[in-house]
Parts: sequence; structure tokens; C-alpha cells
Amino acid sequence: MQVRQGVDGRRVRGEQRRSELLAATLTVIERDGVAGVSHRAVAAEADVSVASITYHYPTLDDLLVAALRSAADDLAVELDGWGSELGARPADELARLIEHSVVRRRGRTLALYELYLYAARRPELRETAGAWLEPLTGIARTFTADPQKARLLVAALDGLLMQALIGARAVDRRDFAALLDVLR
Repeated sequence: MQVRQGVDGRRVRGEQRRSELLAATLTVIERDGVAGVSHRAVAAEADVSVASITYHYPTLDDLLVAALRSAADDLAVELDGWGSELGARPADELARLIEHSVVRRRGRTLALYELYLYAARRPELRETAGAWLEPLTGIARTFTADPQKARLLVAALDGLLMQALIGARAVDRRDFAALLDVLR
């Protein structure tokens, strides 16, 4: 008897379906916020049955935890290597990053913040939410070797990003230049 070696098609299809469901979940969050997430809303967005979602994610918490992890992983991939491309004008590049997040990826950035704040109420999500900060911390480390200053830069970027998202302030390159001067 010969045993087949290779990829299990069911496992591949299951992973693909989970990815599709997480993408649909993030789309629902972009549009309606975390409060708008339900198995039914995600099923409608993904064009699948509710049973398909509950098979992979039995509870909404399971779905939201997986969505947060997926979003954190996506952000890490997107920002990987970004800090090494800062060039001669790092303040301009930081402003460009924030502007990209606020303008081109506004919906996704809002969804990330919704999930990030959701983790404040869910202790089991805090580690995953903290991982969301790692790509920004990696970028901050290109500006300073001091770990405390890197954390402060991330906190300041986080605040500037949040303020830009709610329209409290425009993205201004001078803010980033002043911030980098303070932290050096």
C-alpha cells in the first residue's frame, strides 16, 4: 500500500476560507465598526452561509481575535523594511506613512484602531494588540537606539495618527521633524 505525500486539499481550502472570512470581517469593521460585526453580517459580506462562519469561528470573539491577529500580521508585512528606506528626510517619510494610513488606507486604519481598542476590554487580546505595535517600534528603532525613546516615538506616532483620523489635526511634516528633534 502506498501512502500519498502532498498537500491536503481540505486543509488548503479551509485556510483559504478562513482568510476570506477574515477579509470580510475587516471590511465589515471598516464600514460599520466592531459593533457591526455579526456572523450574519460577515456571511453577507463574504457571500457564504452563516454555518460556514460558525464552523470556522464558533463565537464572535473567536472571529474578532482572528481578525485582530490577521490585521496585525498584515500590517507587519506591509511595514517590513520600511524603516530602512527613510533616506535623508526621515520626517517627510514619517509624515508620508501617517498620510498613507489616513488617506489611502483610512478604512483599514480605522478597523485596526477599532480592534486595537476592543483589546483594551479583552485581556486575552492584549498580547495580540501589542504585537500590532511591533512594526512601528521597528521603524522607531531606526531613529534611536534608546528603547525608551523608541517607545515614546511610537506613542507619539500613534497619537498623531489618531488625531489625523478624527480630523483634529492635519498631517504636518513639521510635527514629525520637531518630534524627531526632541527624541534625539
